[in-house]
Amino acid sequence: MGSGTSGIVPDPIPLVPDPIPLVPDPIPLVPDPISLAAFFLVNSAAMPAPAPVDLSSVRAAVFDYGGVLIDGGPREVVAFGDRVGLHEDVWKPLRRRFFGNDGIWADLERGEVAFSDFTAALMLAVTEAGGTITADQAASFMGSSDPMGHRARLRPAMLDAVRRLRTLIPTALLTNNVREWREGWEAVLEPRALFDLVIDSSEVGARKPETRIYEITREKLGVAHDEIFFLDDIGQNLKAARVLGWQTVLFTETDDALATLEALIAAQQRRLGSEAAPRLRETSDSAA
Repeated sequence: MGSGTSGIVPDPIPLVPDPIPLVPDPIPLVPDPISLAAFFLVNSAAMPAPAPVDLSSVRAAVFDYGGVLIDGGPREVVAFGDRVGLHEDVWKPLRRRFFGNDGIWADLERGEVAFSDFTAALMLAVTEAGGTITADQAASFMGSSDPMGHRARLRPAMLDAVRRLRTLIPTALLTNNVREWREGWEAVLEPRALFDLVIDSSEVGARKPETRIYEITREKLGVAHDEIFFLDDIGQNLKAARVLGWQTVLFTETDDALATLEALIAAQQRRLGSEAAPRLRETSDSAA
């Protein structure tokens, strides 16, 4: 909050007698030491590589909130097991059950259950697994009882880039979130100053990576799927968007994301400049 491979894979290396046994490694090494998406059970490395983004064709930009515009989230969830006395071998499968796409966390993000229902279920599960947990700990499983509402965790440079981009194309916030947290994060983020559209999973009853939430976003933006630029830090959310034609970028580091946004801003400035030039010439000719 992977796909496997099948069939016979030929070995391109001819069999040559060698006193040292060769141990093939069919999985390419990807320099991704810690993937936050993996904490939510998403094997981003196994997904098809996204097509290059055509920045000049973009007509709207969509951003995730947690993990992109504000720091924190999945790392805290992983560390929670240790805080309540559960070894990773115990907490990991429990995490799968709670935070998978069919778990109670998904229900919470759709607004189908209350946050108190989630914390009660978490307390029961941790206790049954041998851990020790209080109500306050359950409410702060992500490091705080209001993890999306800390101004100090915001990424100001990202917000500035979004603000500048909004002067060129429509922008939208697409967030899997919790109804009870909305007042806090809205007060901190002030989304109306950054976005033309806010799609909150707990309000629309659908969440990433469900197709419906992308369709809702596209319809409200009024553009084609392949004209949407989307920045998110969870691989499965991007994969689902790519299936519809969205142009996606995985957030890993702030500096990399900022470089992409600067390139998008420049591309849109060039596009708008080239589109304005013929209109200016027509106006000048009419005046003459």
